[in-house]
Amino acid sequence: MPSPPLSIVQSLSPRIAVLTSQDVIQSCEANGCRGLEELLRPWEGGTERVSILSTTLSPTIHPTFPVRFVSFESVYTNPALSAPSPDVTVDLISSFVGAKKPDEEQHYAITRSLLLSSRPLASHETFNHPVGILFAVSTATPDPLGTLNKLHTQSTTSAMQNVPWMDGNTVLRFYVVVHDVNMMGDDMAPAHELLANVKKAYGPHSTLLVINSQIEHREPPMSPDIATHPSIPLPRPFTPEQSNPSALSQVYASALSSLTLSPMAAASASLGESAVSDTPFSPSRPVRRKLYGAKLTAEDTQRLAALVRELVVQSLVPWMEARVREWNEVYHANRRGITGRLFGAGRKFFGSRPNSPSPGTTPTGYNTVKGYYPTSAVEALSRRLADFAFMLRDYKFAGGVYDSLRKDFAQDRAWRYAAGATELYGLCLLLSHPYFLPSSPPNTTTRPIPFTNLQHTEITSWLEQAITAYHQHSPVTQIQLDALRITVLYYEAWKAIGEWRNVGYCLVKGSGEVDEVPSAVMIEEAAAADVKGGKSQKGKRRRAFHLVLAARRYETAGLKTYSRRCLERASQIYRDSPWTSAQDRIEYSLGRQAYTSGESDVAVEHFLRLLRREDTGVPGSQGGPLQDMAQAYEQLASRPELLAESSEKLQLPTPVFDVQKTQIIPSSEASTSGASRDRWVELEAQALNTWDRKGKKPMALLPDEKRITVGVDETFQVELSATNPLNAPLVLKNITTTFDSTESIDIETIPEITLDPYETRTLSISVTPRSASVSTLNLSNVTFLFHQFFPCTQSLVRKGKRLHATKAQRVNPTYAEDQSLTVSITPSKASLFVELEGIPERLYEGEVVEGKLRLINRGKLGVGDVGMIWDEYGMIRRKDDTKHQDTSNTNIPNTIQNNTIQPLYADDIPPGEQREVSVIFTATKAESIELLGLVLFSTSDDNTASTAATSIYHSVVVRPLLRLNAQIRSTGHGVQEYTIVLQATNYSSEVVKIGGISGISPVWIVNSNHSSEIIHPNQTLRSLLSVKYNKTHHHDLRQSNVIEALGRLVKGQPIEEVSTDLQPDISLTSNDLTADQIQSYLVHRQLNRLEQISAQFPTILSGYLGKLFQLVDPLHLDLVVDYSIVTSPSTMPPRNGSAYIHSLSLAPSFSLVEGLREEINALIISGNKSQRTMYEETSRLRRLLMTSVLDGVLSREDDPVRVRVKVGDKGKVKHDFKVGPIRLPITFEISNTSPLLPTRYVLNLPKPSSTPNELLSTPQYVESLVRKGQLQPGEKEEVKVDIWVHEPGVINLGKWEMLTEVGGLVSQQDGNGGEGQRWKARRSWSRIGGEKRFEIGGL
Repeated sequence: MPSPPLSIVQSLSPRIAVLTSQDVIQSCEANGCRGLEELLRPWEGGTERVSILSTTLSPTIHPTFPVRFVSFESVYTNPALSAPSPDVTVDLISSFVGAKKPDEEQHYAITRSLLLSSRPLASHETFNHPVGILFAVSTATPDPLGTLNKLHTQSTTSAMQNVPWMDGNTVLRFYVVVHDVNMMGDDMAPAHELLANVKKAYGPHSTLLVINSQIEHREPPMSPDIATHPSIPLPRPFTPEQSNPSALSQVYASALSSLTLSPMAAASASLGESAVSDTPFSPSRPVRRKLYGAKLTAEDTQRLAALVRELVVQSLVPWMEARVREWNEVYHANRRGITGRLFGAGRKFFGSRPNSPSPGTTPTGYNTVKGYYPTSAVEALSRRLADFAFMLRDYKFAGGVYDSLRKDFAQDRAWRYAAGATELYGLCLLLSHPYFLPSSPPNTTTRPIPFTNLQHTEITSWLEQAITAYHQHSPVTQIQLDALRITVLYYEAWKAIGEWRNVGYCLVKGSGEVDEVPSAVMIEEAAAADVKGGKSQKGKRRRAFHLVLAARRYETAGLKTYSRRCLERASQIYRDSPWTSAQDRIEYSLGRQAYTSGESDVAVEHFLRLLRREDTGVPGSQGGPLQDMAQAYEQLASRPELLAESSEKLQLPTPVFDVQKTQIIPSSEASTSGASRDRWVELEAQALNTWDRKGKKPMALLPDEKRITVGVDETFQVELSATNPLNAPLVLKNITTTFDSTESIDIETIPEITLDPYETRTLSISVTPRSASVSTLNLSNVTFLFHQFFPCTQSLVRKGKRLHATKAQRVNPTYAEDQSLTVSITPSKASLFVELEGIPERLYEGEVVEGKLRLINRGKLGVGDVGMIWDEYGMIRRKDDTKHQDTSNTNIPNTIQNNTIQPLYADDIPPGEQREVSVIFTATKAESIELLGLVLFSTSDDNTASTAATSIYHSVVVRPLLRLNAQIRSTGHGVQEYTIVLQATNYSSEVVKIGGISGISPVWIVNSNHSSEIIHPNQTLRSLLSVKYNKTHHHDLRQSNVIEALGRLVKGQPIEEVSTDLQPDISLTSNDLTADQIQSYLVHRQLNRLEQISAQFPTILSGYLGKLFQLVDPLHLDLVVDYSIVTSPSTMPPRNGSAYIHSLSLAPSFSLVEGLREEINALIISGNKSQRTMYEETSRLRRLLMTSVLDGVLSREDDPVRVRVKVGDKGKVKHDFKVGPIRLPITFEISNTSPLLPTRYVLNLPKPSSTPNELLSTPQYVESLVRKGQLQPGEKEEVKVDIWVHEPGVINLGKWEMLTEVGGLVSQQDGNGGEGQRWKARRSWSRIGGEKRFEIGGL
């Protein structure tokens, strides 16, 4: 049957004071007990199935009804010794908890037992006031009745003399006649006679106890285990068949060593003090022996248990029930009066008692001076009534009385009484849960029905009020055991029903603010309660906080082991959470505690956890733990055996070296680490596709990505990426790598590096194999000293590709062996090391610098025929001898060059020697450039020529320098003459000197009178250039070959079969550039040209653009501006370069694909279908191709006609209108600016305006208003007309209309069968002349 927890029932059970004669004590001492109370101790909790009447007279059978036997002296004679003082209790708890190991998990049980069993004798509660007195005399007493009478008299006088607030008269008196068989023999007649006399004199509450029936001598049993423990033993009486002296002795030893049943005796035995024993020390009472029950038999144990049951069932419970009924009448009579009805007001005006008693009267109210109610007070009687009802398990009735008492006590300002009533009221509500009803069937499978939120909140509030009252009336630095006791009682009840809501909060609140062991134990229990009740995930953070709080209090109280245990548990929670700051604090505390305890290996382990990467930490905060770890490791290093045992656990939490970024780089690849593998593969493909070297073309130039091969005596690099995970500087010392074999291999060791907080640095360790006896080397580890003291070995082995071939591999992850860090050793081979020198890391756009390529033959074979290829066309080229070159040649290449292998050094380079080749670097565009190159060389091994390559990588940052802008204006003199306004803005912080300005074009002649000028930062320089069309050129302006090739492509011919018959070079009108400047110009021109046509023809692959288009458009003009950067000091080498403007279009555009369009349209009309090509994979791509050719930039056509109106002198005319009107000549200058197409025009002059009061009048033209004409390319015609002016004014010569069309004469058949020509228009335009004013004034 369910019942309240035994810890609650036992601690608040009825207390029986035992007063015996000296003969009884001697009989008990024969069994190792110092009194009858100890002889009965094992059996005081064994009374089962006790029927109790409630206040409603309904019987209830309870599973057990324990009592507490104490000596009369400890309660009445010297009440101060009935329980230790609070300080002693705290010391006892600290001692007993500290004596246990944390792993035994006895800290809470010990604290609970000592707190509940050390409840003092207090005035504000009666749980420790004796309910009854057990008198015992022996048949060996000479005058047993006289002795009993003396004992009775002693009991009535001691209580009133020593404890005035304890009722020593209204108690149950029970009389026992003890017959010691060992002393008086087995004749029971005298004993029964004495019992009859006792009953006659003192009533029916009397019985006979026969003990010490063991007459025969028997061997003493082994000494029992008398270690203190917090449990409550509930032994059963022995039967004759179970008679065992050792077991009987152990039963008594367990009961007398229990901190719950015999706290003072157990504490006295453990601490060697008699002052705290509930049986005070006397000469006749020696210190307990280790043998118990030497004179007892199995029948004696049954008699002792029967005595306890008779006392409880027949005397104690009926007597307490009678007192409850009696006092209930008094309680209700008092509450029914006017005082009770009016509550506080009635008590204040009608029923209050004076605080100080009047002379000659008996005080009945609260004595504020002494702080208690006298026993005659109604409040004292009501409190005893509630406590009796509580002990009889009538919690509902007891709760009602406690509720009314707490209000009365509060009004009388008896705070301790009020707090005691409040705590018991809430406890009664808690124990009224149906789970604790004896009638409830036991159920271990389902959880008890929980309280509602309202009920639970109410119960918790009463506990909080009581705890607050206790803490408010005591210093903050003093522990309040009353608050701890009631918190434990509530906690035990909550645990029984599985209620965990706010339990942790209540335990922490009850523990107070004092740094003592009991407080720490309660907070640790709160941490355990935080994750119970289905909220394990929700309460983890709260649990960790409570563990840290408990650890601090343990540490302050001196229990370092418990403090470490709490911190370790909290650390386990924080390690899996993002609360890094709390975790760091915990780990640091654990490390310091371990270090002070001499556990240097544990200290280093905790300090290591503080060295993980934290991006949110305070800068430099990890420097302190690093120094502490150094001290702890120094201590650990002095103990080699311990260091060897703990070496596997001492690992860095955050690796210093990134395994995934670790790579092995042969000397031929040492410079390739700065770019992606895809770019190198693309460069290799360009070299192989344009192969024109001697010998057999190799299959590949780059080393196999999946297999690293190096020759003997060839040094390769192990590239490591080291990252400082700390927010403090870190020193790494003696960094080196290890391989699976150390035979004939030289490995570099980096002495020392310092990494700033969170810095990442790439380290290279040189490794040179000296023999090919080992075919492969596998990189395994990197070793180093972490911050100069902690040796670390980090594995560099990584997993290969995940395998999925079999079911077992799919179920259990299996990985292939990784080969990326494996090196294959081969015999010596040719090796060429290349360095690019002299190229600054920062350049300006267009700057040209000279550098050197250093070629070093590090192999044992000679090399020659060295060539190079770069991924950026023309950016690096070999410097040629330009002293003897012909500078009068005006032809330049007109084809787009493929990126091919260029010769670098033709002669042989013997082993161990080096050569230097001058190269020119051109900064083509303003951006960060990663330049990749392959240097190819030939070797001759056994008369077999072979080609190998060395990769080279160089990065440079190109910044903008000059920004050029050109504005084109017509000069007005010649038809095809223009003026260009060139603006150059300095966007750098340098001082720039502008030199010559050159124009490059096949058809335009540029004249520049520019002289050298200085441009300071953010300044702009303007220059005027005159440009004239060269009519004597012989260039194909229609680009017939290009259009023909595009036509074949549009008609469906595969692009692989289409190419343009391009002229290899093209002549320029002039060439003022040097050979080196021409080369730089061609590089820029090709990059610009490819960028243009790639955007204009997106469907044509970039590899085919050079086959279709020429490099220079004949009608385009490029401007080249030479500059030099003014350096300081002047001794520094000059920095020169050029800025460019490409593809200026001065002439009006005309369609190059007009004939192709007509041809395509004719094919479409005729229904002719072209064959499918790769560009017809989708209709969208085909449409895009046709649109880009027929409707793109090649089809653009502009109006070539330019009209200029001239009149008078500077727009003003004077005339004397008195002599009559004037006929004024007007000239329309009409020019055809097209370099290729003729044009026809129609000029419609406006009619005179008839609108009056116009500010501007429309002139009245004389003769015909329509003028027509035809102009050849570059031809100009003047159309002269007259206007009639009658009066002075401002005349608008605009509003004329010009209709133009371009075209040409085409052949056609006439009606007579002959051939003729007709005009065929290509495109027409119409425009209205803008406003042009001129003033005619009178004289």
